[in-house]
Amino acid sequence: METINWKNEFSVGVKEMDEQHKKLLGMINRLIEEQHTLTDPRTIADLLTEMTDYAQVHFRAEEFLMAEYGYEQISVQEKQHQAFIDKTISFYSATDIGPNVLSVALLDYLGTWLVGHILQEDMKYKDFFKSKELR
Repeated sequence: METINWKNEFSVGVKEMDEQHKKLLGMINRLIEEQHTLTDPRTIADLLTEMTDYAQVHFRAEEFLMAEYGYEQISVQEKQHQAFIDKTISFYSATDIGPNVLSVALLDYLGTWLVGHILQEDMKYKDFFKSKELR
């Protein structure tokens, strides 16, 4: 898997959310760059913990803004965020499968989910927040 470069089309128009999305992409890119050296299940677990912890911080911030401004699709976002956390946590228990198999599956899931979520779901709130003059 190739690293994922930030593109302007990923911008949701809210600086804080864009910065957090960039940080999440950076974490995924770190896993991509280090995938061949991730041989220790503990290293994988540590990276997953870091990713999951930060994703939760990001999701709380995003959901807080949605609640504060009355975004009607907040429940959809909350469900998707929780599903991401649950799936990422499920990788913890799979660390005994083998690091190479796990890292490929993990990278595919993380990259596909985050980019897809930003481009499909988060873009739905772009115009909403713009109308509220949130930048």
